[in-house]
Amino acid sequence: MKLQHFLSAVVVVAVNLSCSSSGPKIATSAEWTAKRTMRAESTANGLREQIASECKGLHNHMWAGKYYEGDGLCVNVSFDFAPKSGFVFEWHGCVGLYDRNYGSVNWTNNRLHLTFTFENKREGFEGIAPDLIPVPWGDRQYLVPADDVIGFCNRVNEGSEPRGNMHGFYLLRIGDEKKQVSGMPNVPKEFQTYLVSNPILAEIISVGPYRTRPSVADWKFKDTTVVLNAGASKGLQTGMELHVVEPTKKVESVRITKVEENQSEAIMTQMGEDEPGPKVGWRFSSSAPWSAFLRTSK
Repeated sequence: MKLQHFLSAVVVVAVNLSCSSSGPKIATSAEWTAKRTMRAESTANGLREQIASECKGLHNHMWAGKYYEGDGLCVNVSFDFAPKSGFVFEWHGCVGLYDRNYGSVNWTNNRLHLTFTFENKREGFEGIAPDLIPVPWGDRQYLVPADDVIGFCNRVNEGSEPRGNMHGFYLLRIGDEKKQVSGMPNVPKEFQTYLVSNPILAEIISVGPYRTRPSVADWKFKDTTVVLNAGASKGLQTGMELHVVEPTKKVESVRITKVEENQSEAIMTQMGEDEPGPKVGWRFSSSAPWSAFLRTSK
């Protein structure tokens, strides 16, 4: 779903601001209108009841149940599913219902594959990943988009997962936020090296050009290329995310795009073309500077 495109807490704040001003960009097609009819709402409600009834008889099924992800403002995604009854997906925000879909669930290639009743368009404030990978973490159960497992690992490395309340940016079975965990989540084997037990540190040694691109609001994203003094020898891999720790009070992050043995290239994404860009000497960590606050607030 589109949560994977929100690159950091900075971007989440920007999305919330767009809601409070002119509102998010929501489709108004005939397909979308069909999702909002009383018939669609009634079907979704009835299917949720059927799912809940099936779940009661499953005796602690490993994956079935009610899931949530979001920030409590513009992003409130619910996902209910059971093996036979199927699934119901809804996205609610500050201006009401953004998206809805329902259909069947198939278990294939160690993932849940969703077959949709309506078109599933993953853009703006719409859509959900068509393939979800169950990721257990102790007694917790997450559902992670098959195309965004690295993003989930980044959230673990930075400290926002395991979360201590319901709000977070990956589907977590409701109630599991109260369960304590230890060690690392059980992501697929090919992604396990993206989880780091000790923070990876790096520093900018050169800054390249930047480019701008449209955002979900009136301002633009500013992407700046930087080179870091850490690479594969320190455990960095393409797709990893590092957060500014010096200078302090910065909330920017970089995403690794190219890795060599002792250095790497990355992109820093900022809001607004006039935002001061990164400088040589800025220091980064795979653990976000605000992660200590997250852990003490759980």
